[in-house]
Amino acid sequence: MAKPIDSWETIAKASELPSRSMKHVEFKGKEIAIINLDGKYYAINDRCGHMNAPLSKGEIRNVQGKDIVTCPLHFSTFDVVTGKKLSEPKMSPPMDMAALPKPLQDAFAHAAQILAFVKTYDMETFQVEKDGEDIKLKINS
Repeated sequence: MAKPIDSWETIAKASELPSRSMKHVEFKGKEIAIINLDGKYYAINDRCGHMNAPLSKGEIRNVQGKDIVTCPLHFSTFDVVTGKKLSEPKMSPPMDMAALPKPLQDAFAHAAQILAFVKTYDMETFQVEKDGEDIKLKINS
C-alpha cells in the first residue's frame, strides 16, 4: 500500500530533547535541528546558511522576546520559528593580527576578501509535532 502524499515520521523521542535544547537528526537526505522550546518543538535546517556549520551545536537564546539560534562558527543568528536570518556572521579576527608572521597575516587577509562574498541565507523550516513521547516530522512525498 502506498504512503499518503503527506505523512508524519517519528524522528526522535521527547526524552532526548530537554527543554531549551537542540538535537541533530538526518532524515531523507536532510540534516535537521529539532529544537525544544519549553515543550514546543521546531525543526529547521541544521546547516548554517553561511558556512554550513551545524546549528544544533550552537546556542538558543531569547532576545527581546524572540527565540533565536546562534551559529557556533561565525555567530549568525536565525529565528527558531521562521528560520529567517536575523544577523550576519561576525568575521573579525579573534586576536591581534600584528603578532602573526607576515605570510600568515597575508593568508588571513586573502581569506577575508573571499569570505566577504559569501552570503548568508534563511533556514528552511519543517513541520514538527509531539505525539506522546514521539517527536514527528511532516514529510512531503
